[in-house]
Amino acid sequence: MGRLSEFVWRSEFFPRKLSFFREGWIVFVVSIGLGIAAVNTGNNLLYLVFGLSLALIIISGIISESNLRGLKCSALPQVRPVAGRTSTVALTVSSQRSRFPAFAIEAWPSVDGAEVGPALFLDVRPGDSVTGACKMTFPRRGEYPVRGMVLSTAFPFSFFRKSLILPASGFVVVHPRTHDLVASELPPTSEGDEEHRPLSGRGQELFGVREFREGDNPRHLLHKRSAGRPEPVVREFEQAASRAVWIALVNVLPSGPDGADRVERAVEKAASLAVNLVDGGRTVGVVSVGGIVSLGSGSAQVNRILDFLATVPLLDMNPPGIEEPIRATLGDDPRAFVFWVRP
Repeated sequence: MGRLSEFVWRSEFFPRKLSFFREGWIVFVVSIGLGIAAVNTGNNLLYLVFGLSLALIIISGIISESNLRGLKCSALPQVRPVAGRTSTVALTVSSQRSRFPAFAIEAWPSVDGAEVGPALFLDVRPGDSVTGACKMTFPRRGEYPVRGMVLSTAFPFSFFRKSLILPASGFVVVHPRTHDLVASELPPTSEGDEEHRPLSGRGQELFGVREFREGDNPRHLLHKRSAGRPEPVVREFEQAASRAVWIALVNVLPSGPDGADRVERAVEKAASLAVNLVDGGRTVGVVSVGGIVSLGSGSAQVNRILDFLATVPLLDMNPPGIEEPIRATLGDDPRAFVFWVRP
């Protein structure tokens, strides 16, 4: 996209955005050529053809303008795409007209730096709403501002594309890439790394007794207590929980031309560790230079960690003592395992 077309597309001074297709450029250039030829020759037939070609362009503009009027697009829903992976987003286009349907409508969010595949609607009937799928791909993690929702059409002759940008605001938070990790890449879990929660589960410590249920291990039956009872009773054990894990991310640019790429790979590794550990039932937190996500578990904790890692900055600091802020934040907690991720 050239500088002029980019300025026209971004400027609020132009209410409609116009871009020509190859066929449109041919019709436009031929029309101008016919006009110049008609002036030099004075041939009435050339004037007639020139007038018809101009009328075709004007009619196309009027119909495409009426095709966009009275249409609204829903705001971009909250999505959490992953860098480098295509995400599908549902967009809804509504017609507020009382007559005449709209044809060949495309809709997509205007997001800087994103590769977007628009949602296509063949027709939108008066007073109706239709939903379509829009595909978005982001090259890197981070926050991408939403500049508006675009409604576009090439109807009726596909000479040019006319677009309308509806106001919208917000950001799309793009998560870093995550990978499946093997057991050797995860923090160790051994018998000494486990503690017990005051909940029933599959641990080793006795939690209490209860009536036998279908699926219980018969070896846990208490035969003496079950004697004389209508229902046998079994032992119940406490729930075992692995020790909490802190992921210490050193988000400081190392020396060398590939320093930024090395930090990005470290961020992806930290994200992969968090996802794999939380999925394995661990309690996980993340700390970096200048930020922290407190310990937690479950899918909500995964989203908190990935949101944090999506916007963690790349800092340029002197090498001596770059890890001291992280160590000071972590303190000395013997119940937690610290896993360092360095670029």
